[in-house]
Amino acid sequence: MTSVEHILAAAEVQKLIFLDTAESVACTLKPYWSEATGGHANVVQSVSNMLEIVPPGTSKGNGVKMLLEHLDVSAREVMAIGDGENDIEMLELAGLGVALSNGSEKTKAVANVIGASNDEDGVADAIYRCAF
Repeated sequence: MTSVEHILAAAEVQKLIFLDTAESVACTLKPYWSEATGGHANVVQSVSNMLEIVPPGTSKGNGVKMLLEHLDVSAREVMAIGDGENDIEMLELAGLGVALSNGSEKTKAVANVIGASNDEDGVADAIYRCAF
């Protein structure tokens, strides 16, 4: 049994987080863990220097989907705001997906709107401009 199989078999892992340089995460950690988990986990680079490994099917998009079903609300009535790759499914689901300008290129590519950056109070600005 490999060390990865041992970790996954030993406990119900909810999330593993790795922090390193952006280059190391993109070029070393993400490719290694994507292959090592063999489809038994979602591997996502949430921000440039952070890699997250979560159980399959775990995503902000799925969480929002569950909440919408519980509240009987349509996804087109929802605005979602994000900046990392772990926000992509949520932005795609929402009727209005707003990516912050300092977000990842992949995240900005799926958004309906590119908002201000985190440093410019992008979340508050998007809510003010789009929800009121």
